[in-house]
Amino acid sequence: METAVANQQFTYHKKSGYKGFIIAMVCVCVVETVGVSFLLYKWSPIAHWIHLFLSVSTILFLILDLRAVTKNPIVLENDELTIKIGIRPPIRIQLSNISNIKSGKINFENNRKNKDVLDLSLLGFDEPTFEIVLSKPMTNKSKTIQRIFLTVDDERAFYELVNQRRKTE
Repeated sequence: METAVANQQFTYHKKSGYKGFIIAMVCVCVVETVGVSFLLYKWSPIAHWIHLFLSVSTILFLILDLRAVTKNPIVLENDELTIKIGIRPPIRIQLSNISNIKSGKINFENNRKNKDVLDLSLLGFDEPTFEIVLSKPMTNKSKTIQRIFLTVDDERAFYELVNQRRKTE
């Protein structure tokens, strides 16, 4: 059986409860869609079809995002760390641009609202396992990023492998 270190891929969803949260949200959306659609159809068939379309789109988005979260691990390849959370755009960080990796639990609550911070934790209320501090700021959608908070399931292997790769550069 291959390990996360051998693959150089790291999951980030298994310890977060994201799967249960999305399944619960889909169930709530289905019940809400059926109930509201039934009421709307009697009042206005056009409003019913608009609501039905938007509700089905939301449910599909949630299911596709869950699938993407489970299929897209964090990848460490050559000298680059690629972080793709669900269907959001990927973040690519050169290992030479990482000045420090530290516990994300230390500064997260104080710094999560800062403009130079990118929070890649899944649910937003989970504490991230790591804070990656960049040597040079990078730009993402016209936002300058100096620090990235993220969650990784296999914390020790991720930390050791990234630090090992940083030292060999």
